[in-house]
Amino acid sequence: MPVPLLKLHQVSKTYHDGWGNEVDALRNICFTLEEGEFLTILGPSGCGKSTLLRIIAGLLPPSGGRCLYKGEPIRKPSLERGYVFQEPRLFPWLTVLENIGLGGGSAQEIVEKMDLQGFGEALPHELSGGMAQRVALARALAAKPKLLLLDEPLASLDSHLRSRLQMELRRIWQQEGVTCILVTHDIEEALALGTRLMVLSRRPGRVLIDQSLAAGLRLNKEQVLAWMEG
Repeated sequence: MPVPLLKLHQVSKTYHDGWGNEVDALRNICFTLEEGEFLTILGPSGCGKSTLLRIIAGLLPPSGGRCLYKGEPIRKPSLERGYVFQEPRLFPWLTVLENIGLGGGSAQEIVEKMDLQGFGEALPHELSGGMAQRVALARALAAKPKLLLLDEPLASLDSHLRSRLQMELRRIWQQEGVTCILVTHDIEEALALGTRLMVLSRRPGRVLIDQSLAAGLRLNKEQVLAWMEG
């Protein structure tokens, strides 16, 4: 049997707050992800979506269960699992080319693919919000990741820039052959970009819905809202 790209089995995460109490963030998350999928994850604020992404990235250990990448336990971050945060998080003293070069690979080639020509020597403070986020995407892509983890990277952008970068994400997924997981609060964004939709419950986050968005299947915003509120 082929090994899935990613497999989570009974993954849970518990934090300790400043008062010595345990806080359950995630409980018994189970799913597999095959190469080439674009999974979008929705859920109420505080349900553990970002926590789940950080466990997959190797930035946080699970409190229980197993998280396997290519059949091996995830113990630390890897360039094969590129991560893009909600904010660009660029190094302010480095140019666009230097920031992208941190991911390895050919920075100049990525600059051209991301339509950043002419800005290679610019510093982050000289960029618009949308351009800075493209640089963050470019940095993650420079390492040629197998899995791209996107933690609400478009949430702070205006609607015009958000629409442009949604199309850019779709193009990256189609042309680069990278598998994607996108955490978002935007139902329309989740339905437009994903080949598969996952809805998490209120904290502690559990999988309520894991639904293919295969061609021909039509979901609307009201259906998804009903799942989230149910």
